[in-house]
Amino acid sequence: MPDSSEDSYSSSLLALTQGATLFFIGRILKNGLTALFNLILTRGLGATLFGIYTYAWTLTSLAIVLGRLGTGKSLLRFIPDYSDDLAKRNNFFSLALFTAVTGSSVIGVVFYVAAPTISSQTLESPLLVQALRIFAFALPFYTLIRLTGEVFRSVEKIKYKIVLIDILSPLSKVVFTGIVLAVGYSLLGVVTTLLLVGVFTFFIGIIMIIHSTDLRPSFDLQQTHKNYDEFFGYSIPLTFKDIGSLLYTRIDILMVGIFLTNSSVGIYRISTLLAMFLSLPLSGFNQLFPPIASRLYSNGDLEELGSLYERVTRWTFTLSILPALVAIVYGQEILLIFGPKFTKGALVLSILTIGQLTNCLIGPSGFLLMMTDHQYLNLLNQWILGILNAILNYVLIQRYGIAGAALATASVLSIINLVRIGQVWYTERLMPYSWSFLKPIIAGFTTVCTLITFSFILEGYVLLILGSTGGGIVFLSTLYVLGIEQSDKEFFSKILNDYIINRSV
Repeated sequence: MPDSSEDSYSSSLLALTQGATLFFIGRILKNGLTALFNLILTRGLGATLFGIYTYAWTLTSLAIVLGRLGTGKSLLRFIPDYSDDLAKRNNFFSLALFTAVTGSSVIGVVFYVAAPTISSQTLESPLLVQALRIFAFALPFYTLIRLTGEVFRSVEKIKYKIVLIDILSPLSKVVFTGIVLAVGYSLLGVVTTLLLVGVFTFFIGIIMIIHSTDLRPSFDLQQTHKNYDEFFGYSIPLTFKDIGSLLYTRIDILMVGIFLTNSSVGIYRISTLLAMFLSLPLSGFNQLFPPIASRLYSNGDLEELGSLYERVTRWTFTLSILPALVAIVYGQEILLIFGPKFTKGALVLSILTIGQLTNCLIGPSGFLLMMTDHQYLNLLNQWILGILNAILNYVLIQRYGIAGAALATASVLSIINLVRIGQVWYTERLMPYSWSFLKPIIAGFTTVCTLITFSFILEGYVLLILGSTGGGIVFLSTLYVLGIEQSDKEFFSKILNDYIINRSV
């Protein structure tokens, strides 16, 4: 690779790594606060009421995705493309705002009216009806909060997204929900509190956009109309893609609520949240990968894009193996933290963890397809696999309960990942794997042997703490013995040198 290309590659990887590091720090805080929030809810509400809350919030989350109508991904695609054209950026920003407000408001009205019908077909609880109707008012605010996060990603100012969505929002939930439960309120008090938190976070987000970006709503209707086809030609396919995505990411919880009990929903949801923590490294790199990938692809820098793709995939897989193995081997001890009833989800946690690990193994392949103008291919993936997930959940839940839901979802997640890898190779001739992947795999094997050994001599929280610590030491030691990649050494050495120089200046 020529010097100029090498410098360009290092610059892209450095920007991506800095964004991922910031995101990772923020997401550690967010996941810690989210875990504390769910711990407060499970202890304060119990498995049954927590199940009702989970079902209401899951439906609200689906409505938030639909209400955005793909506008967030469109901002990631077009804002970087027109970095030198503020007028056009403002028009795309305006289209996104108008679409999100209109879509979420309409869905909120439908949500409010349909709440009794939803309850009668699922959990059959008056509390679910009331919770859904309160969340209907919260829907536009949470939709715009998510869109605000995509605005910060599109202009590569990830720290503002972290402050707003990863720190301020979950911290507010923990503090105010804890107070509400402490003074004696129950489920409806919690839901009302979340509505108020959404309103508060939304207004803070608007202030942050005004303060940190030059994006402003545009009222130039003529210019906005010129961008209409380009914007919605990209966002509408992504809306249908998101609907298909919901079928394979949320249909399991919806069907658990239809066929099983309220407490089963709560147990399954906690296991799902814990398994999703494994996607932290991938989510971190994905914060800035889309705009960087879009820029590299637009400039024709496919070699640099391929190198970035391979490095990010290897890093995300390596960072995910240790927590995945801990969750699989010590699942029961982890779930005991939330209460004895939740330990019934240990098998569910193991199955979902395996599915999430395959997600990390394929890296940012889904975003790579979208940023290289293959959004229709992504749409087809989501719908085919979403329908398959619905069918598998219907069959397996009735046969195996919540373990069947986990098996169906993990299987579909693994399938879609294999499909994406093949499609990226077929369309762009990019492959994220090399022989260097053997090192984290070998380290993972030695770690799982260590974790199992500890389980023979310890139990409970002592096993979780000491076993995880011992496993972590073995994992890192094995990686060190096998040797760090020379390219990684050079890259991190460059980061360290730049940091020292900047500090000295």
